[in-house]
Amino acid sequence: MIKFFRKIRQKMLTENKFSKYLLYAIGEIILVVIGILIALQINNNNNYNEQRSLEQEYLLSLQAEFETNLNKINASIQENELRIQSLEYLLTLFDKNVLDTVNSQIISQKFAPIFGSSIGYIPATGVLEDIISSGKLNIILNKSLRQNLASFNSSLNHLNIQLNAMDFTEDKLRTIFYNKGSVRRLVMDIGFKDFDRESISEKTDNKRLFESAEFENYLLAYYLSAKATNGPNLFGRVKAEIENTIKEIEKELEK
Repeated sequence: MIKFFRKIRQKMLTENKFSKYLLYAIGEIILVVIGILIALQINNNNNYNEQRSLEQEYLLSLQAEFETNLNKINASIQENELRIQSLEYLLTLFDKNVLDTVNSQIISQKFAPIFGSSIGYIPATGVLEDIISSGKLNIILNKSLRQNLASFNSSLNHLNIQLNAMDFTEDKLRTIFYNKGSVRRLVMDIGFKDFDRESISEKTDNKRLFESAEFENYLLAYYLSAKATNGPNLFGRVKAEIENTIKEIEKELEK
C-alpha cells in the first residue's frame, strides 16, 4: 500500500500536478493515522482482556481466602461462646450455697475452655496482601468491593488491639489460679492421668479460688470482655465484613 502511494506521488510530482499530489498526501496521512488508531485500539482491547482475565483469577483466589476466613471466624465465635458459658457458670460459684453443691471435677471442666486457649482470630490474608502490595487492587473494577478489601486489614488491626488489651486480664487470671489453685488437679479431672508420682498440688481444692474477691473481679472482667468480643463491634463486625465481601465477589464472578 505504501509503495502504491509512493508511485502515485512521484508521478504527480513529475507531471507538476501539485494540488492532486496534496490531496493524495493528505489521504496517505489519514490512512496512516487510521492504521495507528486501529493498532492502539487492538492493543487496548488486548490489555483490557488481560486485566479482566487477571481480575477473574484474583476474584477466585479471594473468594477461597475469604470463605476460609468465614469458617475461621465462625469457629472463633463458637469457641468463645463455650468460654462465655463456662465463665457464666463459674461466676455463680462465688455464692457459697451454689459452690457447696458442685464437685472439683465439674469446676475443672468449666476452667478447661478458659485456660485451654486464648481468645483470638488468625485469618488468612496472603492473597489480599499480595494484591495490595503489588498495586494491583485497581484491577478489580467493582468500587465497593475494592473498598471492602482495602479496609479489611484495618478492621483486623482494630480487632487485634482489643484482643491484646484483654491479655492483661487473662494473665492475671492465670497468675491467681497458679498461686491459689492446682493445674495438676484440673488436668487430672478432665482425664489426664499420666502422672507417675503424687504431688502436693493435686490435693489442692480449686474451690478455694472462689473465696478470692480478686479472682472474682478478674473473672468478671474477662467474662465481660469475652462477651463483647462476640458482639457486633468485634467478631460480629469482622464476620459481617467477610460475608459482605464474599457476596460482592460472587456477584462479580457471575457477570
